[in-house]
Amino acid sequence: MKLSVKKIFIIFCLMFLCVQKPAATYSQHYFFSQDQTTHPKPTHQPYKLVRNNSHQTHEADWTFLILIQASNNLESFAQKNMKEMMKWGSTSKVNILVDLHKTGAKSWRYKIEQGSCTIDSVETRHKDATIAEEVLSTAQWAISNYPAKKYAIIFWNHGYGCIEPQLGTDPQAYARAAHTSWKAPTEATQPSQAPLSRALRNSIPVDRSILFDDERNIYLSNEGLRDTLKTISETLLQGKKIDLIGMDACLMSMMEIANQIKQYADYFVASEEFEFAHGWPYGAIIEKLTTQDVSPKELGQYIVSAYEAYYTNRTSYFTQACIDLSKIEALKNNIDVLAQLLLRGHSEDPDRVKLFIHQARSQTLSFSLSDYVDLHSLYQELLKVTQYALDNPYAKPIPVPRINQTLITLLHATLTEGTKLLTEAVVQNCAGRYLARAHGLSLYFPQKSLDQSYIQNDFAQTTQWLNLLIKQLT
Repeated sequence: MKLSVKKIFIIFCLMFLCVQKPAATYSQHYFFSQDQTTHPKPTHQPYKLVRNNSHQTHEADWTFLILIQASNNLESFAQKNMKEMMKWGSTSKVNILVDLHKTGAKSWRYKIEQGSCTIDSVETRHKDATIAEEVLSTAQWAISNYPAKKYAIIFWNHGYGCIEPQLGTDPQAYARAAHTSWKAPTEATQPSQAPLSRALRNSIPVDRSILFDDERNIYLSNEGLRDTLKTISETLLQGKKIDLIGMDACLMSMMEIANQIKQYADYFVASEEFEFAHGWPYGAIIEKLTTQDVSPKELGQYIVSAYEAYYTNRTSYFTQACIDLSKIEALKNNIDVLAQLLLRGHSEDPDRVKLFIHQARSQTLSFSLSDYVDLHSLYQELLKVTQYALDNPYAKPIPVPRINQTLITLLHATLTEGTKLLTEAVVQNCAGRYLARAHGLSLYFPQKSLDQSYIQNDFAQTTQWLNLLIKQLT
């Protein structure tokens, strides 16, 4: 059958109309406009994108700001987390804000609503801008346009703890696995006799950290983090501390990190170990925040509880903790006293004391970056050897130092007090079955060599811990 040109044109038009996507469901500039075969639309409802033409005029109870640095291999997970946030969204009392950086020259600032995502502004990223400058710009936008009684700032990305990685030079400095899909590890991938850090390294898919930008090959250093939070607290908030800082990233719940930020925030939520690429369960967290009146402490505690509930039936390897930063100074002083006492022991009998410390360190829980150890676990192992020394001053099964009993007694008392202080600082903690000895805060304690970047850390510069490490490693 022959078709006229007119009929062919009509048929073509009908076919074209049938295959068009619903108009205005996703903006061509919007993060979710990527290939939908890779990132399917949610089945319960389409998420609509609107542009914000006016800002908030009243003071909300909370402004919850998530800084998503997705210029890296976590880009698809940023989308998934944002979709989860939109299940609840902002209310008249709570602002849920996202600053999204993905590959390209622009960053996108959103107010998350229930079922929609409102563009507040689109910013051009300057080529030479630092991550710290971008964080400050975003914080200024959020605080100026969405004033609140309480503020939470969440850093979403990759993390490396207190050591500064040298990107592109050290293969372990910016470690990540090849897989981007999440799959719960099986018992077969968790050998009970293997070191925990190695077993974990083999079973974690994609790690997270602190604002790494693969495109520009830059990140936010620990000193940059400290200085940025200082400016936010002292200038933007006019001397008020940030109510809660969260690190949806790997390895950031460290004594050294907590010490860096303790003057500028009240509570700190982070993980001692790697995080799975899916990160925090934002739906549950935002539901709690928007439906109940919660204090900063209660919010931090709930984030940890929600994280535990989400991962308990998925894996045996996870950690998350909420830290009361007002308790960190006392804990820091305790570690300083402990280091001084152990240095004193080194001066009296260096060989034996080195073995004494090494025995405790070798039994301490370490993480995927094996230079990071759980502080509570370290204290417990040191308590064991000091208690043995008190009970058996002349026995030789373990290397009991030939130091006076008074020093051993002081060590025991300091460790006991430190354990109490640590318990007070960690107001909520969770850990999977294979990391059950993790109690919320880790500490840098290498066994082979000292990373030079550690010397610049505030904790290293203001305590004797660094000098103790140098003694142990030489």
